[in-house]
Amino acid sequence: MPTNVYEGHIQAGKQKLEINLNFLVLLDSTIVGSYYYKAGSGSLKLTGKLHKDLTFDLNERNEDDQITGYFHGKLKRGFKYASGKWEDPKHTEQYNFIIKESAKESYWDYIKKNRALFEYDDISKAIKNANKVSSIDVSNQQLSILPTELSKLKKIVSINLLGNSFSNFPPVLSILTSLDEISLSSNKLKYIGPEIGTLKNLRILILNFNQLTELPKEIGGLTNLLYLELGRNNLSRLPDEIKNLTKLQELHIENNKLNDTEKLRIKKLLPNCVIHF
Repeated sequence: MPTNVYEGHIQAGKQKLEINLNFLVLLDSTIVGSYYYKAGSGSLKLTGKLHKDLTFDLNERNEDDQITGYFHGKLKRGFKYASGKWEDPKHTEQYNFIIKESAKESYWDYIKKNRALFEYDDISKAIKNANKVSSIDVSNQQLSILPTELSKLKKIVSINLLGNSFSNFPPVLSILTSLDEISLSSNKLKYIGPEIGTLKNLRILILNFNQLTELPKEIGGLTNLLYLELGRNNLSRLPDEIKNLTKLQELHIENNKLNDTEKLRIKKLLPNCVIHF
């Protein structure tokens, strides 16, 4: 089930409000997603239903789960285009909206691509078939180190190490410069070395539910990064070099130790990124 990514606008009187929107249609036709006007102001949640005639109704909610508006519209041309009405919470005002499939590079493009790949679930087998491997999923296998032979995987683009026991960012990953997605969620990470800066092709980096207290300044070298997940760590500050992540679309950094001053600083460093504190 791919996520659909759109851009468009709401015509509020004479004011044209540019919006960026994404949603996923589940098997029961439930819709979940989010959208934003200005990236620096954060995003709003979307939930609703897609009907058989391709009309849809969406509730818009803020971070406090309060309804802030409604979308009523219809999808057209194979989900590439939609239009309809946006309505305020009190049902007193309605504005036309138009959205179309976004032509911009999105981290959802990489998620869709990588989920369609064959995934090796055994490191030894992957090394033996090094020339064929494009994706590895060895989640929840109690791993704490990766063999140096993994460097033979010249075509790998995705590796999932979720739920293992890594305390350091595995150095061999920095050699795999073809990677565009890494998940080290739910490990025991305390340290990431400067070698992470070699991963210039990386688009998605997931490091939530770890024990990180700082990030190396070399994180700023990941200039193609689109999505960064740092939630549930012990970070009190991010390095100045994150300002170099100019393509970053979404940053999750909830449940860390950031004070209000640091949150404001991060917003200024990443003015075009949707940030979840």
